[in-house]
Parts: sequence; C-alpha cells; structure tokens
Amino acid sequence: MDAKARNCLLQHKEALERDIKTSYLMDHMISDQVLSLSEEEKIRNEPTQKKRAALLITVLLGKDNNSYISFYNALLHEGYKDLAFLLQKGLPLSSYNGKDPVDGVTSYVKTVLCEGGVPQRPVVFVTRKKLVKSIQEKLYKLNDEPGWVTVYGMAGCGKSVLAAEAVRDHNLLKTCFPEGVHWVSVGQQDKSGLLMKLQNLCTRLDQDGAFSQRLPLNLEEAKDRLRFLMLRKYPRSLLILDDIWDSWVLKAFDSHHQILLTSRDKSVTDAMMGPKYAVPVESGLRKEKGLEILALFVNMKKTDLPEQAHSIVKECKVVGRGHRGILADLLHQWNQPQ
Repeated sequence: MDAKARNCLLQHKEALERDIKTSYLMDHMISDQVLSLSEEEKIRNEPTQKKRAALLITVLLGKDNNSYISFYNALLHEGYKDLAFLLQKGLPLSSYNGKDPVDGVTSYVKTVLCEGGVPQRPVVFVTRKKLVKSIQEKLYKLNDEPGWVTVYGMAGCGKSVLAAEAVRDHNLLKTCFPEGVHWVSVGQQDKSGLLMKLQNLCTRLDQDGAFSQRLPLNLEEAKDRLRFLMLRKYPRSLLILDDIWDSWVLKAFDSHHQILLTSRDKSVTDAMMGPKYAVPVESGLRKEKGLEILALFVNMKKTDLPEQAHSIVKECKVVGRGHRGILADLLHQWNQPQ
C-alpha cells in the first residue's frame, strides 16, 4: 500500500474502529479476493465489534493498494458514506495493474461507479455485448466535447442496465471520463421534484461546500450552479440521466457537458445543442436470451434445461414487450404444473 493510502487509513483508524461492523465489509473484500477466508475467521473470532474492526484495519495496513480500494468500495456499498469520504483523499486510483478480473470490472471502475451512484448489476444479468459496445462507441465519439448519447426503447427493455454496463469499462473511464461519472435517476417530475433532483446533484458534486454553502432556490439558479460545478470541478466527467420523459426536464440538466441518457422517446434531445448519437434497444427477446434468463433464474445451465423450457420461451409473447414483462411470463409459465 502506498504512503498516501496508509497515512489516510492510520489518520482515521480510530473513527473506523469505533463505527464499522466488519461482517458485510469482509464479504465484499473476500469477493474482491483481497481478504482470505483464514483472515476473515481470525477477525470474526475477536470478542467485540471494536476489536474485530481494529484487527481488520491492522490486516488491511499490511496489504496493497487494491485492498484499500476494495475496503473503500465496501464502505460505500454498506452505507458508511461518511467514513468512505474520510478515506477518499487516500485513494490510489493509479494502482490498476493491467489484469482484468473475470467480469472485466477493475477496482478502479468499482470505485468510480460507487462514487457516482451507478447501480450495480442486477442479480440476474444477461449480457448484450453488441448493444453495450454500440453505446461505448458513441461515448468515445463525444471526445471531450459537449454532446448527447441517447439509449431509447420501450419500458422494461433494459435501457438502464445497458447504460450502467457501458461505463463498467476501465479504458473508457480513464480515456474519456477520468474525473468520474454522475448517475441521476430522473423519472417523471414536476418543477418541485426536478428542483430537488438538481439540488441533490449539486450537493453531491460539491460535498466540501467549496463553492457554496446554500442550496439553489429555484430551477434557474440550480441549472447555473450545475453548469458551474461541472465546468469547474468535473470538466472531464460523464453525467448519466436515467429515465428522461420530457425535453423541458432535460433542459434543466443541460450543462454544456457530456451526457448519456435513457428515454422511451428518441426525440427528447431534438431541441438540444451539440452532437447527438442514439442507440435503439429492441423490445423483443430472442430465443437464446430467453433460455439464458430462464436458466439463470432456476439456477441451471442452459444446456441442461428440459425440453419444456424451449416450449415456454416459444409460448411467451416475446415481441412487443419489455424484458421485465417477458421475464414475468417465463417464470409464470415455468411455475405452472406440467
């Protein structure tokens, strides 16, 4: 572990030992392969919560940069945002060693996405590599210039999952968005709801209150504050707006920045300035993907599914429905007595 990370950990050791519960944190670190099962057992055998936390910190101090990042991510995932913020300055983001994990997501990517509020993969995750690659190609085309990438399609077709998956890429983040990503779940909003979304985003972007101690009081002020923060603090970052319904809502987030958005309406960016790229997401689901989803939910290999699985996928009305609806059909049919 480099000196910056180690010193930050030592500086906040007392607060960490006082407040953290180690069990779920260690689960994350074991999953990241930075903590061994024997180390976990040794920590669990300590008689009190404080002693377990103290031993975890001691073990962590003897490890590498990736272990520090894993611990930081675990704090974020388990709701210790204040403690994670204390460790933020010590993050060794340059520690990526060039080795891709099995799912292609590095510790650096996990850190950036956690900080940006990007949703994790769903429990049942089916890859759609061509669509993900298409979104990534459009993001590369923004090339540090203000612009828009719209992922559009009917409700439930997986737009949000695809948008989140597109930014789970080390090279994309390092090359195009080294200052991070910022995810906002928008949805249908009236003016008061939209103002609250903008206020929350501005607070996230200015956590130390360096630019203002007061929340913006109206939409115009919030829009100006957002533009100022994005240009001054995060000029090389990506703003992700999930589930945009109306162009007037989109205008409030127009910060002359790089923006990825999901919407049911391809034309939502028509009135916006700058280059625009669109990625359509079909509503139908091919047979192979239907079988893959069903196999994941019933915890079987696709090749081991019985013949009835093929009939179930065929019977479901997979054209003209979102994937959530298709999935409901698949599971309903599977659970019917045969």
